[in-house]
Amino acid sequence: MDTEANHIKLGLKLAGWGGYLLSFLLIILVFGAIKELMEGFTLLNLVKIIYFLTLSLWINLPYEKLKEATFRACFGFLCLLCVGFVFLMVVVVMFAYMESAERGERLGVPGFEGTLIFLALLQVPTHLFRRNPDLLD
Repeated sequence: MDTEANHIKLGLKLAGWGGYLLSFLLIILVFGAIKELMEGFTLLNLVKIIYFLTLSLWINLPYEKLKEATFRACFGFLCLLCVGFVFLMVVVVMFAYMESAERGERLGVPGFEGTLIFLALLQVPTHLFRRNPDLLD
């Protein structure tokens, strides 16, 4: 039983590192969106910059140390941000496919965006179970 608890702690720790990876990747995408924004203003690039920065900062809040009321509010907003991120990624992929269709090209499977979605959705249970590990029982 003790080794199972250690495995759970290790899994939650690794999932937390996934949050750091997601934040790092989002910051890289912000720089790309800023570059595209300098070439020509689009509302989608502005939304991506603001949303990616907000999500990358919000994921790294110290959820384990927050008071209960503050945790509930911050965690609820994290859930909304993660769900919104999925929709934003779908819109980004749709626009990329439309742009490539206009050029007569075909895009492959959006694996990178899928990975980002997976990492974003992984953060919700990670922060919940790191804060309340007794919910895993």
